[in-house]
Amino acid sequence: MKNQIIKALKIVIPIGVGIYLTWYFFSGMSDGDIQKTKDAFFDANYFWIALSLVIAFFGHLSRAYRWKFLLDPLGYKPKLSNAYHAVMAGYIINFTIPRSGEVARAGLMTSYEQIPFEKGFATIIIERLIDVLMLGGIVVLTGYLQTDSSEFQNITSSDSKESSNLIWYLLGGAALFGCIGLVVYFRNAKIKNWINEKIKGFGEGLKSIWTMKKKCAFLFHTLFIWSSYIAMIWFSSLAFPETAAMPIGAIFGAFVVGAFAVALLPGGIGVYPIWITGVLAMYDIDFAGFGIFIWVVQTALIVVLGLLSLFLIQRQPKTEIETK
Repeated sequence: MKNQIIKALKIVIPIGVGIYLTWYFFSGMSDGDIQKTKDAFFDANYFWIALSLVIAFFGHLSRAYRWKFLLDPLGYKPKLSNAYHAVMAGYIINFTIPRSGEVARAGLMTSYEQIPFEKGFATIIIERLIDVLMLGGIVVLTGYLQTDSSEFQNITSSDSKESSNLIWYLLGGAALFGCIGLVVYFRNAKIKNWINEKIKGFGEGLKSIWTMKKKCAFLFHTLFIWSSYIAMIWFSSLAFPETAAMPIGAIFGAFVVGAFAVALLPGGIGVYPIWITGVLAMYDIDFAGFGIFIWVVQTALIVVLGLLSLFLIQRQPKTEIETK
C-alpha cells in the first residue's frame, strides 16, 4: 500500500505543479493576451507548423537509428522500427514519472529484441551523456548570442531556500539507501553475484561508445538530432507575423529554456510557455500565445506518436533473452 502511494505521488505531484503553473500563467494574462492566444490557433500558417512536425519526426527517427550504432558492438542488431517505437514509447512514459522513459525504453528492447536490460540501459546512459554535452555547448552559444545574458539567466534561475534544502534531503536519502544497499550486497552472496553480473553487462554497454564502428555516422546523427530540435522552434516562429523575424538569439534562447522546462516537469507543463514568453519579452516580442501554441503542438506530437508506438510494439511477440 505504501509503495503504491509513493508511486502515485511521483506522478501526481509533478503534474499538479505543472497544472498550477499553467493556471498561474493564464491568470496573469490580460484579456488581450488570451484573445491573441486563441487567435494563434486559427491564424497560424500551418505549412510551417507541418514542416516543423516533419523535421521533429525525423529527429526522433534519427535518435532511434543512432541508438543502433551503440548496440551493434554488443552483438545486437534490432529492427529500426522496434528501436523507434521504444524511443517514442519512452517519451510518452516520461509524461508520468520523469526519466522513467529511459528505463521503459531499455525494458521494451529486452522484451522484443532480446537485448539484456543492463546493456541496453548502459547505451541509453551514453546517449544521455552525449546529449548533456550537446546541450551544454548550445547553452554556451546561446549565452553568447543573448543581448542581455543576465536577464536570460534570470528566466530559469531560482534562489529558493526550500529548493536548496530539498537537494540536501535527496542527497541524504540517497546516501542512506546506498549504505543499506552496501550492507545487503556484502552479506548476501546470491544478491552480490546477481549485481556483479548486471554491473558486468552494464560495463560492456558503456564500452560500446569506443568500440562502435560508425563513429562519424553517430556524430552526424547527433548533430542532426539537435539541429532538428532547434529547427522546430525556427519553423514554428515563421508561422506567425509576430515571431517571423525572431533573431537567432531568441530562437536559441527559446530552445534552451524549453529544454530545461521539459527536464524540470513532465513535458514542460506550465513552465514551458512561461519561460518561452520570458525569452520573447527580452526581444520586445509581446506574443504570449507563441509559447502555448508550440507547447501544445509538440506535446500533441509526442502523445500521438508515443501512444501509437506503445500500441504497435506490444502487438509483436515477446522473445526470451539468449546468452551471448
